[in-house]
Amino acid sequence: MIAWALLNGKPVGTVLRSSSWDASLGIIADKTRSGKLKVRANHLNEPSGFNIVMHMTLAEYRVFNDWFRNTCRRGLHSFAYSKINDNTGILVEYQFDPESKITIKNTSALNLEIEMNWLEVQ
Repeated sequence: MIAWALLNGKPVGTVLRSSSWDASLGIIADKTRSGKLKVRANHLNEPSGFNIVMHMTLAEYRVFNDWFRNTCRRGLHSFAYSKINDNTGILVEYQFDPESKITIKNTSALNLEIEMNWLEVQ
């Protein structure tokens, strides 16, 4: 696990309220011939997914991009970040979802909106 990118001692980016997450169920349901559902356990430790939307300035994005390419090795390493679904500031281990990509929008001259998917490491 590595540390999140820092600029002037502060974490790069601000998570926006448009971020969302899911809590996957740990069950599988099969329908029987009578139409009833037969429920059984599935993957109990499936990681929670987070759709993260961050605001970054251009300077922060340059630091993030360098961190992502060189330190994180394009998502190879997991990283520590404040718990997304809580406001305690506790650091939690996350990793980039391997089935996703990072999307960057230029919202104004020096402001960017970065969208990415994270998984909480169990």
